[in-house]
Amino acid sequence: MSSSRRSRTSSRLTDEQMAELISKLQAVLPTRGGEANAKASSAEVLQEACRYIRRLHREADALSERLAELLLLQPSDLAINGADVPDLIRSLLM
Repeated sequence: MSSSRRSRTSSRLTDEQMAELISKLQAVLPTRGGEANAKASSAEVLQEACRYIRRLHREADALSERLAELLLLQPSDLAINGADVPDLIRSLLM
């Protein structure tokens, strides 16, 4: 067996590893976290994981844009006091 063939074979997931990965994904996905979803197919779980990752990416982009907007404001534009800080943080997260 050639070394390139061995490296490709050793980098593949075994059925056991794939089952473990799917189980872990089901546990962490917000829409798949329960026992009721234990019978979901691997393809369904992987599709849901991809959708969830894309959604998180969009949320991170939106937060980044909002933070960049806030950083461009001049200190005089902010005029916030200590009581306003929780509202400012909340607006960043929404």
